[in-house]
Amino acid sequence: MLENRMKPKSLQLNFFLNTSRTVLNVLIPFVTFPYISRVLGPSGTGKVDFVNSIVSYFVLFTELGISNYGAREVARVRDNKLMLSTVVYELTLILLMTVCIGYALYAALVLAVPSFREQWLLFCVVSPTIALSDFSYEWFYQGMEEQTYITSRYLFVKLLQVSFIFLFIKDASHFVRYAAMFVGLNAVSSVFNIFHLRKFLQKVPVSGLKPFRHLKTLFIVFGSLVATNIYTHLDVTMLGILLSDEEVGLYTAANKLVRIVISLVTALSAVVVPRMENCLACGDFDGYRHYINVSLHYILILAFPCCLGLLALAPDIITIFAGEKYAHSVLTIKILAPVVVIVGLAYFVGLQVLYPHRQEWKYTVSVSVAAVSNFIFNLFMIPRLAHDGAALGSVLAELVGLVIQVGFAWKYLRETDLLSLNSLKYLVSSLVMFCAIKFIPDFNANVGLHCGLCFVMAVIVYGISLFLLKEKTVRSLFKRNPR
Repeated sequence: MLENRMKPKSLQLNFFLNTSRTVLNVLIPFVTFPYISRVLGPSGTGKVDFVNSIVSYFVLFTELGISNYGAREVARVRDNKLMLSTVVYELTLILLMTVCIGYALYAALVLAVPSFREQWLLFCVVSPTIALSDFSYEWFYQGMEEQTYITSRYLFVKLLQVSFIFLFIKDASHFVRYAAMFVGLNAVSSVFNIFHLRKFLQKVPVSGLKPFRHLKTLFIVFGSLVATNIYTHLDVTMLGILLSDEEVGLYTAANKLVRIVISLVTALSAVVVPRMENCLACGDFDGYRHYINVSLHYILILAFPCCLGLLALAPDIITIFAGEKYAHSVLTIKILAPVVVIVGLAYFVGLQVLYPHRQEWKYTVSVSVAAVSNFIFNLFMIPRLAHDGAALGSVLAELVGLVIQVGFAWKYLRETDLLSLNSLKYLVSSLVMFCAIKFIPDFNANVGLHCGLCFVMAVIVYGISLFLLKEKTVRSLFKRNPR
């Protein structure tokens, strides 16, 4: 079976391309969000984020877990064009049905809730996101490891995004225009994906399509995604309902920054997961173990210093990233900082250990318990601590989910380097780094200079500490001839 496999694409190139997109995802908000946060203010950004949080639930429902399941199935059958085409067409049929149902429910909700009717224009403007997200076929390109195409399309769309923000968003009343701009750019991205898709597929007789064979596993995967999205977006939704748009804006500023860092921490995982799926499908268990340990060390080597860096530099980061209006978000970032480590490890255990081993139901149980926990925590903490309470509830919920996942995956984790001495070196080096940057003076409140010097010091101290501890992961990640 191994000899029939499609020649794998360069892991270094895929990693470089995916990391480039992740870095741009970090840099672009640093360019655009300070401008948007100042022009629209907490209330304007809060309105858009609240409506997007509602729409995200419908995107989740209509996708039915295909975003994760589809990538896995494509990776498993990508060496057989007929099987690949069959899977894509079957999943497309399912999406057509769920999107129609989703729009009917969406319209009913907007008409039924008075506060939603007041924002009917914004809800209408954002509504195409449902279909555009479902038919973007991002899962297909991830499963095929088409990182070159994904990156070139991403760069084009992001260039338009940055240009449009500075050209068309001029005052606080432009929050609807701001939302519409992202919808339009999603449309451009989806059109590119659909046209490019044709070169990978062949015709399949309608009689050969059996879309309902996917439903059992899809519902399990869907359950996990529902739970994950609930405690990802529940904070914003509950803040908007229980308190105000301003509280949503303050929380979103901190949460966006932390989520950007998390995307950097999990950048390699998005590249390695399809490769691991293909290894398991072809019986290459040594290859799977190699890739899973590469991914684990990458997560740990970034997660610990990023977490402690957020704790140390939260005031500077908020000032640079959002402005003085968001000063109350400083404590929120500090509370959310441990999520970088927790989510990084949960991503590893859930999506790289349990999921490839067909243990979807265990992953679903863990994130479902976490979602319920998040609702309970928020119910008690938001009225008392506002946006800081939402952050604390999110951290505790993520931790609950991770503990359950580790319990489920213990027999697989014993074969990884998670509990090795090498993994402890990342934490030790990060603590040394944290102590070093705390000694750098504030330079008369020159935030940019202070933050820049701290970053340089952090990189140097962390690198030297890893070198002295004889940590070799960085070198092994960039071998000239990897697996």
